[in-house]
Amino acid sequence: MHTRQIPVAQWRRTLDDLSRTYDGMLVSLEVVGGDVGAETEVRDQPLRGMSSDTTGVTVQIENAGGLRLDHRISEPQKLRIVETDEGAVMAVEIEANGGLHSLVRFRSPMRPEIFNAAVE
Repeated sequence: MHTRQIPVAQWRRTLDDLSRTYDGMLVSLEVVGGDVGAETEVRDQPLRGMSSDTTGVTVQIENAGGLRLDHRISEPQKLRIVETDEGAVMAVEIEANGGLHSLVRFRSPMRPEIFNAAVE
């Protein structure tokens, strides 16, 4: 397992690529740090997108009944991709100002090229 830190200039493209590749994959969303401790906000629900703009990062997850949860991380400081040794994405970690971490964990890590081949 290894972690790649993504430079700020590549956040938007990286999140757009991940969103296209992993749309519909089951994820869990955890918030860790600060007064929160460790809290799971969503468990095993479909990812519907991740995006970045000048004010923050938004993670969209579809929950029961088809409703979308927009989890907003204001003033993000770091974006990391956690991968298996084989290159499968396990998680996306967004660290906000103040040390609060939002962690999007994939239920079944999969290399992007395998997932893309399965849907073509």
